[in-house]
Amino acid sequence: MHELYTVLAEYYDVIYRRRAERVRDEMNFVEEIFKADAKRDVKKILDLACGTGIPTLELAKRGYEVTGMDLHEEMLEVAKRKAKREGLTIEFIQGNALEVDSNQEFDAVTMFFSSIMYFDENDIKKLFSSVVKALKSGGVFVADFPCWFYGGSDGPIVWDESADGEKLVITDWRIVEPGLQKLHFKRLVQILKPNGETKSFFVNDILHIYTPREMRVLAKESFDEVKIYGHLKRRLDPNDRRYWLVGVK
Repeated sequence: MHELYTVLAEYYDVIYRRRAERVRDEMNFVEEIFKADAKRDVKKILDLACGTGIPTLELAKRGYEVTGMDLHEEMLEVAKRKAKREGLTIEFIQGNALEVDSNQEFDAVTMFFSSIMYFDENDIKKLFSSVVKALKSGGVFVADFPCWFYGGSDGPIVWDESADGEKLVITDWRIVEPGLQKLHFKRLVQILKPNGETKSFFVNDILHIYTPREMRVLAKESFDEVKIYGHLKRRLDPNDRRYWLVGVK
């Protein structure tokens, strides 16, 4: 498991190029949440499961003091190189989101790219507790998660990307277990090098499905205020394909 974040870390930004193109719009919405829902000025942010730093760097460019944390050192190495190349001062630390160092306090804690789905019900409660300890009073937690039943295809979906003379052919599909509320995310990544060499990697991750109501109930055990928004708007819509969880300490 987690091959996407270890052996494929150097290719992560290539694979998620199209998602990265939407990050500016998403961070515009996150800033709107900071201004409307946080009960303090947001200046210092902890970005959990930051990966290669796609949202982390965008927040830093906007003037926030950002710390990025990720479980996988391979992802952090990519993020550090990108930050250095762009002249950004960002602290990147390797660590578990369930064990955030409570000696530091932040105005906001974020978790993007549906990373919250990796936590089952017991661990998500630990996550919320960990986040609350890291937040200053009036601070805000923001995380996105998908609507798994929106009617999109379970796959296979095949597309390709190119980078540095290499071609990546990516095949995605998913298997949903409604009774267990689990989503098996499967991805085959084939890398074709200019010399004809081919490498293949198989990703098989188990994600946990939450409805907006379930996420609200779980979060209410830890946060003083909990809100669920639709995608890029501060209200819910029947056609939403992604949700945003907001918890205020």
